[in-house]
Amino acid sequence: MAMTRSGDGLIRPANVYANYFGLKEPSFSITPDPQYLFLSEQHREALAHLVYGAGENGGFVLLTGEVGTGKTTVCRAFLEQLPEHVDVALILNPAMTVTELLRAVCDEFRINLSEEDRTVKRLVDRLNQYLLEAHAQGRRPVLMIDESQSLRPRVLEQIRLLTNLETPKHKLLQIFLVGQPELRDLLQRPGLRQLNQRITARYHLRPFDVRDTAAYVRHRLAVAGIDRPLFARSALGRIHRISGGVPRLINILCDRALLGASVTRSSMVTRSIVDRAAAEVQDGQSWRRPAAVPLRAGLAVALLVVVLVGVWAVWERTGGEGLPQPLVALLEPWMPKQAAPETDESDPDQPGETGEEPQSAQIALAQELAQAQTGADLDPSTIMLDQATAMRLLLRRWGVELGDLASEEPCARVKRFGLSCENDEGGWSRLRDYDRPALLRLRDADGNEGYVALVALDAEQTTLDLPDGVRTLPLADLDMLWLGEYILIWQPPPVGTTVIGPGSSGQAVRWLRKLLSQVEVLGIKDTASGRFGADIDKAVRRFQAQAGLDADGIAGPRTLIRLHNAVNMPGPPRLKEEG
Repeated sequence: MAMTRSGDGLIRPANVYANYFGLKEPSFSITPDPQYLFLSEQHREALAHLVYGAGENGGFVLLTGEVGTGKTTVCRAFLEQLPEHVDVALILNPAMTVTELLRAVCDEFRINLSEEDRTVKRLVDRLNQYLLEAHAQGRRPVLMIDESQSLRPRVLEQIRLLTNLETPKHKLLQIFLVGQPELRDLLQRPGLRQLNQRITARYHLRPFDVRDTAAYVRHRLAVAGIDRPLFARSALGRIHRISGGVPRLINILCDRALLGASVTRSSMVTRSIVDRAAAEVQDGQSWRRPAAVPLRAGLAVALLVVVLVGVWAVWERTGGEGLPQPLVALLEPWMPKQAAPETDESDPDQPGETGEEPQSAQIALAQELAQAQTGADLDPSTIMLDQATAMRLLLRRWGVELGDLASEEPCARVKRFGLSCENDEGGWSRLRDYDRPALLRLRDADGNEGYVALVALDAEQTTLDLPDGVRTLPLADLDMLWLGEYILIWQPPPVGTTVIGPGSSGQAVRWLRKLLSQVEVLGIKDTASGRFGADIDKAVRRFQAQAGLDADGIAGPRTLIRLHNAVNMPGPPRLKEEG
């Protein structure tokens, strides 16, 4: 096998496949390279959380994910598109004492410390002074801590106290905690409940699904200069199954598979090549976490409860007679002693004396526990409505009462009231960004579909408008039914158009310019010009980038809704309002 040498004189096997396939460089390095940035739908949602958090008024933003799922990639993407008025202190290794962490934060914010600044109080005072000066200058400091699961509880509590640095109206510091799933468990500790309550946005990165895995592989090959498929479809499916959709593991596996294909002079990576590559890099160990174990464990616990309840009931009636002797010997110390009857005149027909009621109660408890293990506590039929009914409930939030919608398409009818529909799909974070009540499309386990009017949303709960009133549900329960599709009702500009971009002129552009001028960081002035010039284009693109939208310079419904929110336009109902 021919080996190539890099500039440092070392043989690089990865360069072998790069030369063989015509790649400009090895395309599956595990080091984060900005030019290979690939943002799946959920990575874009996570990025939107960070961008949203940078504009919030204090509190915490939580980003978690398994090792290798792309947390660092999302953070790098966020740092590359920071608004100009945001200053970031980035802590990469937080395994420190309180004093060490405070000094590190001061260093990141370029706060000059003296020899006297050694105590926690002195460091907090210096940090507070810096934050007040930054606030006076219109700056927004953000503290981002990677690998936050390594923070000690005492240090986390000190970080929480930093959010108490404030003016009468504003928090002075926004804090991002980025870490592995253990961080979520850490925040559940009773001693950290105050910090947990201050988290204003949280997102958990999951591994890629099979489609994202294939798109990710194709993207990295395209960046490296190859636009033809190098992996067979079966190979991509195998890569997803072996890696579990974790980007870092996908990189390792693809790198070794491409090397194997080049050594065997194959024109494409096949499933068998992937299997051989996996055998080499896994060293006999599976990468994938046994995701089914929690479910099996839950079912096993439920089954054990049922068995023990049955044994308990038999023991209460018979004192252990009829049970196998080894089981009697094992359980006897733990089982209740059978009380002797007080008199011979007890009535055996009286309820409760035969043990039947206790047995049925215990079985009911066991069934309840078993049901809790499966999470089957929501009947979808109690919330799923037809589209017309759900739309009527949604429009009431806008103060619009419509009669029978069966004879006309609902979105066509709302135009008579100066409103418009926007069909979209995404996740909860996008709905939070739009901050409008929405019509969600649901599907239950039997394939039945319906709609529901979502009118309020926080980190853990959803509020729905139903014909018989308002109902609050855990977000996780509704997430099991939601297809990710929704319809927003919004109020278009009063100039009779829903899209303003290059080629637009007159009143529509003047209206857009006036709104943009109210967002101070965009730096655009409200003038009488009705021309969509370079200043408008630049302002729209900058706003879109800050809002996590495609920066195409066209102010369509998604951009205009977010712009309405940025200037706090009165009138539209908000998703964050109490239901």
